Amino acid sequence: MSVATSPGSEREPTALPRWIAAIIIGAIALASLAALLWPLLNRPAAVTDAGVIRAQIDAEGAAGRIGAAAPDFEWIDVDGKTVRLSSYRGKVVVVNFWATWCPPCREEMPALQRVASSEPDVVVLEVDLMEPGEKARSFLDSLGLDRLQPVLDSDGATTRRFGVLGLPSTFFVDTSGVIRHLELRAMTEAQIRTGIQKAR
Repeated sequence: MSVATSPGSEREPTALPRWIAAIIIGAIALASLAALLWPLLNRPAAVTDAGVIRAQIDAEGAAGRIGAAAPDFEWIDVDGKTVRLSSYRGKVVVVNFWATWCPPCREEMPALQRVASSEPDVVVLEVDLMEPGEKARSFLDSLGLDRLQPVLDSDGATTRRFGVLGLPSTFFVDTSGVIRHLELRAMTEAQIRTGIQKAR
């Protein structure tokens, strides 16, 4: 049995309105973009927390004074590897405590950079006291201080273990991890080189 239809009453398939099609295409494009960017946005904490001191390593007799083993501490480097002060055994390490708000600290930075550039067997660690990592890193970058390694003492624990009472304070650690010299003021290039010689 057939049903009679009047001419022109047959319906053609309905097309989606253009605005709905635009929304669907936009959503697909956004999902594709999110899939591409997700690996960049979801970086591991080791990279985003690079330089932040995450542990204090206890050792008998460690103290922030000449003749004592330097207090050891641990952080993650920019490559995501765990590093300790003791990882640099065999090299002289200059541990410089500073902050961006400290004018004498800023004044000695170029001298530290020059020394670090000319002494490949010397490591200069810039331990920033309780400031955001972006602030410390952007300060060093703005002055082109690429030979100084920023380390972030976000809770002040390392600064306290070294007994630092004022900034800048600099400890010269020998190849076996013992503090051989310290400076409790802004240094000239000559003073930095003297401290390194005492730690060799």
